Amino acid sequence: MLKSMTGIIAIITILFFGSNYASAEQSPRDEEVYTFLKDAFQSQLSLGEKHRSLEEIDLVLDPYFTKEYQQSFLKEHLFEEEAGYITYGTDFPAYYIPFFSYDEETKVMESSEDEIIIYEFFTSEEDMPSLYDDHYEYVKLQETPSGWKVNDYGFEYEMPDFVKNNEKKKQEDFIVTKGSVKDVRMNRITPFGMFAYPFFHSLPVTIGMMASQLLHDYNQNTFLVTR
Repeated sequence: MLKSMTGIIAIITILFFGSNYASAEQSPRDEEVYTFLKDAFQSQLSLGEKHRSLEEIDLVLDPYFTKEYQQSFLKEHLFEEEAGYITYGTDFPAYYIPFFSYDEETKVMESSEDEIIIYEFFTSEEDMPSLYDDHYEYVKLQETPSGWKVNDYGFEYEMPDFVKNNEKKKQEDFIVTKGSVKDVRMNRITPFGMFAYPFFHSLPVTIGMMASQLLHDYNQNTFLVTR
């Protein structure tokens, strides 16, 4: 009986912690977005490596940015010199891809079918000089006929409305999910159902019931042997 109980508890532990670990990982979509933004940022930085013509600059930026975004970025950072056009380092990197951490602090949300927003809350470091107080930075990706491209950039000290809406939706989804656990019916907790959809939603109830039943069976068997 003890071996059986130990085996069942081991299976439950693996399923429970395994599912939590999988959910904590970044989704494949997020990883694709991160890779795209990193490449887009490198394309911007490369404009400071050497002088180029406007046509060459367009070829560098076009895979990642809409024409309107390119114009805004170049207006802020491009210098015309005798050898051609070039960018230089700046303390005010407007329209550069933000210095995202690309971990759980970097949020990816779909605002519509053809738009993705990537944002992060940046805190000012007390032990390091900083030009900015705590703030949000974000970029928006727009689906175009030639693929996804960056089409907007934002810097805000106050929480943007889309962030408020996203956080509110997460809370509502959490409440709904939490509520569904309380509404689980007894007939859904079966050996077969454990490995189907209801299992993960009724996990706290299931574990408690299984543990109670196992202890009851064990005590009953022990009592019979003693007699």
